[in-house]
Amino acid sequence: PPAAAGSDSPRARWGLVRASTVVFIASAATLVLELVAGRLMAPSIGVNLFTWTSIIGVVLFGIALGNYAGGRLADARGSETLLGLIFLAGALASLLVLGIVDPAVDLVLGWRLPAPLQNLLATLFTFFLPALILGAVTPITISLTVRDIGGVGGVVGKIYAWSTAGSILGTFLTGFVLVATFGTRAIVFGVAI
Repeated sequence: PPAAAGSDSPRARWGLVRASTVVFIASAATLVLELVAGRLMAPSIGVNLFTWTSIIGVVLFGIALGNYAGGRLADARGSETLLGLIFLAGALASLLVLGIVDPAVDLVLGWRLPAPLQNLLATLFTFFLPALILGAVTPITISLTVRDIGGVGGVVGKIYAWSTAGSILGTFLTGFVLVATFGTRAIVFGVAI
């Protein structure tokens, strides 16, 4: 249903196209980072089943906790300003990956642990934070978009569909175009931008 005439609340200003675009970008960025994670870690830790299992699991864990935390933040103080700060923090966390990936892997490889645990910890130290932060985008965006409880199912469904579409684009674009065209570090800079 349309917002009340003359309403200037943040919920009334956000349209579905704007919200879908925001979650599309955040999800695409998250999946781009997930795919370049293997290439960033490969020189030190290798690329194997343990590496990919760790990457996928850590990113999904970060997204899940980010969804939860973002929902709590949205209920407490959801606003466009908060969403902007989340995007800024996501950009900084993405850039941080470049500075910590090699030290994190080297640190973990120095520990006498089974290879699966080394992979998991190196990935957790490096890629969990950006996934967590970017995972908070969707629930905050939904809170800015939903105008009344009666339409929440349709709004959430559409926003999550666009979020997933962003993830799909990020996956295919990275795997088929970006990695072949740019270096992984340049891709991470692009995600931060």
